[in-house]
Amino acid sequence: MLADSFKFKGHDCFKNDWSGFDAFKPISVIIGRNNAGKSQLLDVLERLTVDGLQDLEFAFRCSGVLDENSLKAVFKERLRDGGLPGNHWNNHGQQFMGKPIEWQRDIDGTTIDVVSLDYPPGSPSLDKERGRKIGEAAKSATTPLHGRTFRRLFADRDVQPEGENDSFPLTPDGAGATNIIRRYITGADYPEDLIQVELLEALCEIFGQDGDFQSIDIRQLGASAGEDKRKKWEVFLHEPEKGSIPLSRSGSGIKTVVLVLLNLLVYPKIEDKAKSEYVFAFEELENNLHPALLRRLLKYLKDFVSREECFLFLTTHSSVALDFFGTRPDAQIVHVTHDGQSATTKAVSAHFDHVGLLTELGSRPSDLLQANGVIWLEGPSDRTYFNRFIELFSDGELREGRDYQCAFYGGSNLANATFAAPEETDETFTNLLRLNNNIAVICDGDRIADSGKGSRIKGRVQRVKQEVEQIPSAFLWITDAKEIENYIPGLVWAKVYGLPSVPDPDKYDRFPTSDLKNVDFVPRNLKRKSFDKCDFAMNAVGHLTREALVDRFDFEARIESLVDRIKAWNE
Repeated sequence: MLADSFKFKGHDCFKNDWSGFDAFKPISVIIGRNNAGKSQLLDVLERLTVDGLQDLEFAFRCSGVLDENSLKAVFKERLRDGGLPGNHWNNHGQQFMGKPIEWQRDIDGTTIDVVSLDYPPGSPSLDKERGRKIGEAAKSATTPLHGRTFRRLFADRDVQPEGENDSFPLTPDGAGATNIIRRYITGADYPEDLIQVELLEALCEIFGQDGDFQSIDIRQLGASAGEDKRKKWEVFLHEPEKGSIPLSRSGSGIKTVVLVLLNLLVYPKIEDKAKSEYVFAFEELENNLHPALLRRLLKYLKDFVSREECFLFLTTHSSVALDFFGTRPDAQIVHVTHDGQSATTKAVSAHFDHVGLLTELGSRPSDLLQANGVIWLEGPSDRTYFNRFIELFSDGELREGRDYQCAFYGGSNLANATFAAPEETDETFTNLLRLNNNIAVICDGDRIADSGKGSRIKGRVQRVKQEVEQIPSAFLWITDAKEIENYIPGLVWAKVYGLPSVPDPDKYDRFPTSDLKNVDFVPRNLKRKSFDKCDFAMNAVGHLTREALVDRFDFEARIESLVDRIKAWNE
């Protein structure tokens, strides 16, 4: 039986929570802050290529689908009695074929517990004996990574001149790269075209117009005084306009791409293995790469994985990588966090829960995943206001892009969005909570004066209120006024439109952008027939002061609470 998910705990920094992968997809992008545990997660993946599940010394939990071979190993076709009535296979084992199962093994490694399985009708004692046998069947399960070769490239890597070496080491920090290129170019027993044609063409494809590489050469350097008498070899890249440039004195980006290609193209030849037999793990490829070059490298990797049917794991801090793989069905995003005591992982939907909606509203996956917190707003004008509000009430301490990120849910689109926990989510909703747990949701109250007896809030806002109030780190503000423009004092309106004075909007004034009626605030007080919310917001924020806002309905208390919450996200 093949495990289609793998979670573990009690190993290295992953101490308390089940962490790992909800699925084994061809491409996995691992994000997280420095020292969160990304490299340790790769260490565990390397263990899975070498060891079977039964050889692990820490607790793990897996899921899979029961197959005929694993079931027949414990439910014998010709066996009767022995704790089960009737024929073990025909009456019992056969009924479990194709059924999904979740199982776990504790750290002692002795007992497999079936966590989830749909048992056919039977007594509790019968289910217990069937479960025991299925636990035995699960002991032989393995992961799709087992038996593959693990190739890793560290974030700290380099290519330098090297002395001759008859072996073919290529370490994760890049040591051995020069010697491998030397052997293939100068050795009579090695195909030079692997370097001069295949690797060179891939290098040119990735660099595009940023590099016109004509050839790769190897030259022996003279030994300097005090150096080892063995002369070292240096790799040179030749470009028509620049001549031959030593690779050791080239940019880190070129070295990174060369090391990636040596792992992908050359090392399988050295080991005489199919590329499909490999698991490649590359750390922070974005280091010293221009975003355009990084996108071409990622495209090459995507095409390589699809063509060769291997596995690729990337750790990254790059928004380019997140946005490139975020919507691909063959990729997954795994977020690693650390609370100071233990690391844990969280899978983020490969589609970012209908990411097309978010893209239409101006948000990129990376904006939301890498932010310390996300403020969900109705639209662009609200973003203009709230950035100014937060600046004023934090004394300039907090800033978008560094301390928080604004994103839009699009007004009426809130009817199709939810902030509920993933396990409670209706699939018809876009789950915005899965992108980032630290959220503030600002909703226009859209309150309507009701015969002087109060107001009512729309049903979709009531639903979101119930959801957000269940999230410990979240913040919710349903405006006491109808919308944000109601909080802008009259003196600001007067300055924007060059009028001697304008009265303050009241709590229920309307600010439509079309079909303005004489009772609406703009035609009533500004004598205007049209109103552009974004244009007004851009012109208004420069006139806003803290003193002018503090007496506007519930504004002061709510914005101070929001500022405190953002500061807590950034602690």
